[in-house]
Amino acid sequence: MTLSHSRGFTFIELLMTVSIMIISLAIGITNYLRFLDKQSLYQAGSSVESIFKDARSKAQSGFLGNEEIGFCDKLAAVEVLSSLTAESKVFFTAQLRCANADLLVYDTHLVSQTGTVLSQNFKVSFLPMRGSVVLLNSISVASGSAILSRNDNEVTFNLDQGGTIDVKYE
Repeated sequence: MTLSHSRGFTFIELLMTVSIMIISLAIGITNYLRFLDKQSLYQAGSSVESIFKDARSKAQSGFLGNEEIGFCDKLAAVEVLSSLTAESKVFFTAQLRCANADLLVYDTHLVSQTGTVLSQNFKVSFLPMRGSVVLLNSISVASGSAILSRNDNEVTFNLDQGGTIDVKYE
């Protein structure tokens, strides 16, 4: 009388294999969602960086407007400012400040992801051919930073009166 052994997987072996696969998949999905969240914040930071650089360029070139937004007789400053919406979302506005005090808004950006915060509100006025004026929480500073963050991710905007814009993605 001989005993025959079947060649196959036992239920316990299959259960362990499926469990390991499920745990690996859960870790992978979690990491992917963190990556997407980080990329979303970085994309918002990149949009704001672009607004800053465009505003500085407009001020340096003496941009007076266009048919879409209107025209200034004389440019006083090109401004970028932050604010919060009624839903506590971060909102950025770029505008021309004319010498006669008219404001011509030419660009906006809403950070629509919930949980995004800005460390302090700012207003940067790029002056034609003369640097900038930086206000952080309505206080004039020679240089300073505002941090856009969500979860453990940050985008830091370093600004100074010389018109320098340095953005760090962490």
